[in-house]
Amino acid sequence: MQVIHNQVHDIFALSKDRFYVKLWVQRGFAKSVTLIFSDRYDLDVQKVKMDFYMNVGNFEVYTAQVQNKTPRFAYKFLIELLDGSFKVFNQFGLSDTEENPYFDAFQFPYANEADIFEKPSFTEGLVVYEIFPDRFKRGKKEVHGRKLFDWDYCSWDVPGSEVFLGGDFAGIKEKIEYFKALGINAIYLTPIFKSLSSHRYNVDDYFDVDPLLGTKEEFKELVDSLHENGIRIILDMVFNHTGVGFFAFQDVIKNGENSKYYRWYNIKSLPVDIQKGNYETFATNVRSMPRINTSNKEVQDFFLEVLKYWLLEFDVDGFRFDVANELDKNFIRRIRNELKSIKKDILLIGEVMHRSENFLMGDMFDGVMNYFSWEVFARYLMGKYNAEDASRILADYRLKFNPVLFSCQLNLIGSHDTERVLTRLNHNKQLAMLAAVYNLTYQGIPMIYYGDEIGMEGGHDPDSRRGMIWEEEKQDKEIFKLYRELIDLKKTSSALNSDNVREFSIGDVLCFERKSETETVYILFNSRKALQKVKLWSEFIVGREIELFTTQQKIKNYSCYIELELSPESFEIVIVR
Repeated sequence: MQVIHNQVHDIFALSKDRFYVKLWVQRGFAKSVTLIFSDRYDLDVQKVKMDFYMNVGNFEVYTAQVQNKTPRFAYKFLIELLDGSFKVFNQFGLSDTEENPYFDAFQFPYANEADIFEKPSFTEGLVVYEIFPDRFKRGKKEVHGRKLFDWDYCSWDVPGSEVFLGGDFAGIKEKIEYFKALGINAIYLTPIFKSLSSHRYNVDDYFDVDPLLGTKEEFKELVDSLHENGIRIILDMVFNHTGVGFFAFQDVIKNGENSKYYRWYNIKSLPVDIQKGNYETFATNVRSMPRINTSNKEVQDFFLEVLKYWLLEFDVDGFRFDVANELDKNFIRRIRNELKSIKKDILLIGEVMHRSENFLMGDMFDGVMNYFSWEVFARYLMGKYNAEDASRILADYRLKFNPVLFSCQLNLIGSHDTERVLTRLNHNKQLAMLAAVYNLTYQGIPMIYYGDEIGMEGGHDPDSRRGMIWEEEKQDKEIFKLYRELIDLKKTSSALNSDNVREFSIGDVLCFERKSETETVYILFNSRKALQKVKLWSEFIVGREIELFTTQQKIKNYSCYIELELSPESFEIVIVR
């Protein structure tokens, strides 16, 4: 029998004296599991039977949330086997008896303040809308100093970074009523700072906005207007690299090794030559983006002043950090400590486009852009995973994290860096609608990339960054209606805002269970081209009112199961109250 308890992933302090504990037991062996715990010095033990939570692959996962007498937590597990015998599982492994109750126990020595993750209070019901400012809405009638392309430009015979459509702060402000009609309550803006490119990821001045977008005064008016309408704002910060026009890089070009900023960069040879790109850059030889050394304390100090400026002067609500996986981790910890001391509810999101366990320990980001879970679900939609495999991979990944923290993941189905969802799914509208359901019902904060809600298409960058379609006759009203209804459900459902989730499969139907004290929601996906019949079993549904999302049919249920038919490439959301 294999038993796993990883003290990085399987125990978390929820408060000073409340703990969440998981144990993984190989399937087919255990009858029950009991958690035995105490203060690590006072061995007056308490016992709690752990709940069977879910099956994940070849393992049964058991969980318990327990109140201890103190912040010091010593614990072990008593496993009752199916043959009636017992095994003790402690820090040395499985045994029939314990030799030393103190030294054998697992230890959570003390629940210090830093061990307790607190998510920003406003994340419940939060729905984020990502805007690429140059391509969202042109508000000003006249623009000086830039050649603007036609709004529907998408031939890309000119590099995307050189294509300016002229979206600006005024245009975003004009669409506040649109945000409210859709139901979103936060916007995330890709970089707004002074830059030579339309994407503005090569920043030349972190303390000023790009004049094509407007002025700092206009940005402040935008933030104030958003806040007055209950909409928060998240800014994109680019600290992995700068633009070549950034003052420190220009000083290095001019003064070489004599520049006081020389060690801010990794210069390979002198003199610095932008045409040669003889310095470390973002990605592979992206000469317009010299990589800056975030391990350098002076660099950290500078960027912390940048963050504090936009936080204190403009009252922004969060920051998203570009190429976050390449930033110095101690720098990220400094960011968290210093910003949270100024504004406890600031939301900190990292761009990590792969598994993120080492960035989500509670000491760096609140969450990351959850590309990994979306990739798993997308592969299910496209037939690369069956429902059983998809549910197992999703659950195995999610269970690596504190469940409170996982609720802060920024869920997405596309962004400015990827194909649009409709294009990726081979222009299959039905599958794109299933993706929207995943995005707005899975655990985490949903993020909608501008235009997905009206069925925009686009290939990889720069094609995913087309101008927003505002002509109503060109917008897909069915997709928009689905987004609006899903957003309303996300904002009003207690279950969809809980930390309690379970992934499972019924045949080749992929299922999520979201549960609160008063409500359970089942989300069922049939991505296949054949009808599938589903029998959904649960003791919770007996005597409850059940509502079907797609038909709004309400029924009183007196059985422990309900039967459903899912048409090809369809979904159902079963709401049980």
